[in-house]
Amino acid sequence: MKSMKLLYTLAIPVVFMLSCKKFLDIKPKGVIIAETVNDYEGILNADGIVNPFGLNVPVIYPTDDLADQSFSTQSLTSPKGNLYFWVEYINNSTVRPDLWADMYNRIANLNVVTEGVLSATDGTPQQKKQLYAEAVTDKVFNYFHLLSFFSPAFDPATAGSNYGVPYIISTDVSQPLPVRPSLQVSYASMINDLTSVLGDLPVSNINNTRATKNVAYGMLTRIYMSMGDYTNALKYANLVLNSGKAVLLDYNDYIGTSLPATNSSPEELWVRYGGNLTFRYSNELLSKYDLDADLRIKFLATKKEDGSYNYGSLQSYNPNRGLTYAEIYLDKAECLARAGDIAGALEIVNQDIRTKRFAPDNYVPLKASTTEEAIAAVLLERRRELAFKGLRWSDMKRLDKEGRMPAVQRIGKDGVTVLSILKPGSSNYTFQIPLAVQSFNPTMPLNKR
Repeated sequence: MKSMKLLYTLAIPVVFMLSCKKFLDIKPKGVIIAETVNDYEGILNADGIVNPFGLNVPVIYPTDDLADQSFSTQSLTSPKGNLYFWVEYINNSTVRPDLWADMYNRIANLNVVTEGVLSATDGTPQQKKQLYAEAVTDKVFNYFHLLSFFSPAFDPATAGSNYGVPYIISTDVSQPLPVRPSLQVSYASMINDLTSVLGDLPVSNINNTRATKNVAYGMLTRIYMSMGDYTNALKYANLVLNSGKAVLLDYNDYIGTSLPATNSSPEELWVRYGGNLTFRYSNELLSKYDLDADLRIKFLATKKEDGSYNYGSLQSYNPNRGLTYAEIYLDKAECLARAGDIAGALEIVNQDIRTKRFAPDNYVPLKASTTEEAIAAVLLERRRELAFKGLRWSDMKRLDKEGRMPAVQRIGKDGVTVLSILKPGSSNYTFQIPLAVQSFNPTMPLNKR
């Protein structure tokens, strides 16, 4: 009976009290219990929901986007360092498990909405169903990231035997923890949840931190991309892009000023924040840019005295680590390239993206004559456009499964010493279920090593 409690008690306490009927006979003085539509809407607007990654942004540290010279293999005590060096356990003790507890805490809050909002004391039936649908969409976002860290990359041949993560839908902590399902079941749950609420999501919402139909379509696109199901990914990408709402900013229009704030930018499909930290570009990533001409470097990076570049901590721009319309354009381009539509893929990359990221005098279209060349061109543009946006780890996993990821090295301060290598096909692409979770759930199956 301790098992369900672990997922919540190790997390930050939920925003609102859980089900009053399940835990309390009377409403305690001074405690807010969600009862009205406004109460449930408050959960969806809470900082802990809109900012699911907290201050440390753990989704960035295992990626090949960054190089962090502050980490050494002799001082692996922080979760960030363990993520950076792809250590088996993000937390190497039984303390509160970073990332795992963060994601499940968000899910716990969102379960308050899905369990209670349809019985709210006010509001119209449609208002209640919309809030329920928004909470379901947000839960899927959190489950997607849990799977990207604690489960292997999706492969149809092994998804039935590999493990997903526990899928929690109840706020009743007295219930036993659900069994750890197969990866196949976990993905099916996310897809079924999203498709079941599509009809109740609005076309537009009060701001871009709240879910819409396009957000659900975008999440379905991302899920199918991570599965390598490029037919379905293209289907949902088209639904987003054909909605009439997809916008990409032309960076040329902002020369001499700054990009719009994330929460007011029309190219941000769904805003999910993380701490606006500074990350040093890896040399490998920097080599993909035209440093003198690419406006993404001009607007989003800061050159240091030692010649390195940092991303982030720009006062006028807090990066969106949710969904962007650029991601969906690139999803479609990759799907087209994989289907052999070279011209269609390059038209998106060149006309929809690159013309807006270079001054006209510096713009050079990408070219390809074969399907493989087109895929490579799209993936390179994806790398440049989506750097530090929180999706790279999932991309690395699916590309590694396809044999498209080279070895990734962590280099020491001297610029020469190789401290760690993430090899193609490595089991280190999957982090182990946290020790704290294992201690309460000794029968939970673990990831293969």
